[in-house]
Amino acid sequence: MKSRMKTTRKGSDDPEVAAVYCTHGDETAGKKAVEKLLEEKPDFRKGVKFVFANEKAFQQGGRYVDTDLNRSFPGSVESSSHEERLAADMMEELQDLKILDIHETLTSPVPFALFTWSDEETIETLRSTGVEDAVEISYTPGCGINHYGGEEVEVGPKGSREAVNQAYRLLKTFLINQGVLKGETDHSNPDIYRVYGTEPKPEEDWMPASENFDSVDEGDVIAEKDSEKAVADEEFVPVLFSDTYTDTGF
Repeated sequence: MKSRMKTTRKGSDDPEVAAVYCTHGDETAGKKAVEKLLEEKPDFRKGVKFVFANEKAFQQGGRYVDTDLNRSFPGSVESSSHEERLAADMMEELQDLKILDIHETLTSPVPFALFTWSDEETIETLRSTGVEDAVEISYTPGCGINHYGGEEVEVGPKGSREAVNQAYRLLKTFLINQGVLKGETDHSNPDIYRVYGTEPKPEEDWMPASENFDSVDEGDVIAEKDSEKAVADEEFVPVLFSDTYTDTGF
């Protein structure tokens, strides 16, 4: 059985860009942002696809049905996993497009972008999102943007009205800068971070004592729990730390 995602096309010509949302069914800010935009009935000057990635997970109220969609690429149409079949379908649907994939997180500050390819087109697409911080995450296995390119943007806090507002602003900025919608272009010049290592999540919750995207020095306290402290063993810039040390959702 083939899994299909729901795709809405706007504009008269062949799409060159796509906005993806609900890769994780419990991250709904992108869906609400797209619905708000479409309700406004804007004049689409170029073709665009709006891709409702994991509708089944959304309908079930969960993050995924069988496996994390953003760890299931490139997928297989023959797989027993709903998400792996979806991944194979998305690979075909999103081929050669400039992609904005909207996610939600508990991590702050937001918004920020995630990307894996460093070619000229990807960096140009990254700048068109308008974000100020971007993280290269090519180390992540099975991630969609590892295979079809483009950017993920993280908005938050997850489940909040502010997350929806951020998603709407990023979506509209992206579409204006790509020439899909009429408006004044405003490209950003984000600070770029490249992940070279990860910090294992403790078995029990710790509270970060450092801010994402702020440099810490060797010996600085980076997390605390009761009277215990975790310190940095080298200088680095923390990214993707959340207030409960949970996965950030990309």
